[in-house]
Amino acid sequence: MKVHRTLVAAITLALMGTGLAQHHHFPEMKWKERQTDHFTIRTHDTRTDPAKRNAEDVWEECQEILPGMEDDFTKNEFRTPRGEKGSDEAPFRYTVYLLGTGYGYQTCLNTDKARYGWGDTQVRSLMMTGNYKDPLNRYIVICKVDPNESGGGGEQDKTSLFVHSSASSLLSGRARSSSLPFWMTAGWGYYIEHKITDGCRVLYLDFAEYYKNAKDTEIVKGGVLGPEDPWASPVKRLCRKDIRVSLEKVCNAKVITLSPNESGYIFALTYFLVSTDENRASYRNLVKKARDGDKITKEILLMTYGYEDDEGFEKDWYEFVESSKFK
Repeated sequence: MKVHRTLVAAITLALMGTGLAQHHHFPEMKWKERQTDHFTIRTHDTRTDPAKRNAEDVWEECQEILPGMEDDFTKNEFRTPRGEKGSDEAPFRYTVYLLGTGYGYQTCLNTDKARYGWGDTQVRSLMMTGNYKDPLNRYIVICKVDPNESGGGGEQDKTSLFVHSSASSLLSGRARSSSLPFWMTAGWGYYIEHKITDGCRVLYLDFAEYYKNAKDTEIVKGGVLGPEDPWASPVKRLCRKDIRVSLEKVCNAKVITLSPNESGYIFALTYFLVSTDENRASYRNLVKKARDGDKITKEILLMTYGYEDDEGFEKDWYEFVESSKFK
């Protein structure tokens, strides 16, 4: 099925020209543009991969659980958190900006710094990551080289990054929100990344260094979460050894203090939340609550899934993680 979708995307790229009414977010730069059914891919001094290879696979995985995305895109019902359209006319396409020079990335970043009033600290952070998502859920910017070097050359494989970040942005777009909790956006990115690449390589810390310096040696014995291997097996081993992260801690996780175990359980939480047809219906309801303006808290999560307290939720969640369904 994945090969078929990739073939369809490739044919679409070859046949479609520049689309109508797709907003240009960086008109001061020259872009080469290609399209798939649901994405506009704009490149500057680089090629269309990894977006061309993976964009429609990301769409398929997201839309399977969030079918309302189809109307947001094909009927142009997409709206930013401020209520704006993403395209002047149907269809709306999510835009991917791929850059092959640090200078190009810096130009985009400076444009958005002025557009959104970002401070110097945030800009320095985005210069380190080399990528960022539009706060209004319309596009993603990815630099495929060292963003601190003005020139090009030395492109890196950004497949996992593209899959993770575009998926989490599509979730936020469906929710019409710029403030979904970290566990929700990161967990969705991890989940889709796992589905497409069989691993989770994005937003992890230097796990090898973390474990080397960790005082709790049981963490090492329980399993290591790293960028090279799928996470389901080590998280399962951790859970069976009662080395667990609580729902409370997952729901309050922050990227600046994220531990490997928290990353793993954020991934495991989303996996559980969409593991059955009933759970998927609840997940859609959770996204709808965000779309209607509710702040997604742990209490909203419990209520939406029909649990009275953390204990009951964690019992079912941990049992799922230890089961053969989590793989």
